[in-house]
Amino acid sequence: MENYKHGEDEEAGALALAACVSHIFPMALDAAIQLNLFEIIARAGVGAQLSPSDIVSQLPTSHDGAAAVLDSLLRLLATHSLLTCSVSRLENGGTERRYGLAPAGKFFVGDENGVSFAQLRALTGGNERQFSLKDAVLGGGNLTERIYGKSNYELILSNSESTKVMYDGMKAHSTVLMKKTVQVYDGFSSLGSIVDVGGGMGTALGIIVAKYPHIKGINFDLPQVVQNAPSYNGVEHIGGDMFVEVPKGDAILLKYILHNWNDEKCIKLLKNCYESLPSKGKLIVMDYILSNSSKTDVHAKYASGMDIIMVMNLEGKERTKDEFEILATKAGFAEFKVVCYVYGMWIMELIKSI
Repeated sequence: MENYKHGEDEEAGALALAACVSHIFPMALDAAIQLNLFEIIARAGVGAQLSPSDIVSQLPTSHDGAAAVLDSLLRLLATHSLLTCSVSRLENGGTERRYGLAPAGKFFVGDENGVSFAQLRALTGGNERQFSLKDAVLGGGNLTERIYGKSNYELILSNSESTKVMYDGMKAHSTVLMKKTVQVYDGFSSLGSIVDVGGGMGTALGIIVAKYPHIKGINFDLPQVVQNAPSYNGVEHIGGDMFVEVPKGDAILLKYILHNWNDEKCIKLLKNCYESLPSKGKLIVMDYILSNSSKTDVHAKYASGMDIIMVMNLEGKERTKDEFEILATKAGFAEFKVVCYVYGMWIMELIKSI
């Protein structure tokens, strides 16, 4: 074995085999969330590692083989860097694996408000329309409207359970992203007011204004959305249609909005934002940016996966830097710049006039 020479295609073959079972990991992640595995490990304390038997003792099961099945699930999560794994020697000569939270796994543990990426996973996964990619290739995307005769948002808002999943998922995403954003991006500090267009329940503005109490926040979304939004100090909720008119402010925020729409609607929205800004005002766009080439890093994998979700379920897509700049120019903005990124989401500034 020590003298065995790997052929040049060994790694390529292994990657191909891994791709053949790539659908298993989302199943394992969903099961881990449903079983509260990340929470159970977190409760054991910082740096703690638990055996499968330790974890099974906290699950509602008496099945004799539960620990063995769970061990397989936990090991898969460890290979995807969500858990750590160590091996200890038992008195009977056997071995036992013990699992702890890896840095990425901590994002699936609820914060003081119970918010984590578990809710985001519920929003982005488990949708049968995402598994009809063949139909999208042959007949066009936006399968939601083709199959159900409604837009994705109309379909979601027509069902209370799916509405809750969407709100919880977007709240989780906003909470994690914006807590980090206000640490690394200083573009909010000089503002007197900011309008979050498509701001949903106001989570993002609540975090911004908590960091900068002098800012007046305006959370703008559909009337049926903002009517259920919680109150935040310094934030006013206003209902309306962003494709008709946008409230005025020193700056406007579009977080995770443009990827929902085709180029024509994006330009319409950007023009409305342009009209509502003062002469040197700025539009802050937060979205994922696709590389012009096919990169293989973790950010590229997530952005490409989201691109498929947008194509399948909506009429939008993720975009390259050049594509964002073209939209900005067509909407009349004088300057476009990419400032920084947070967990792979880029922060762009569109300046009305120089």
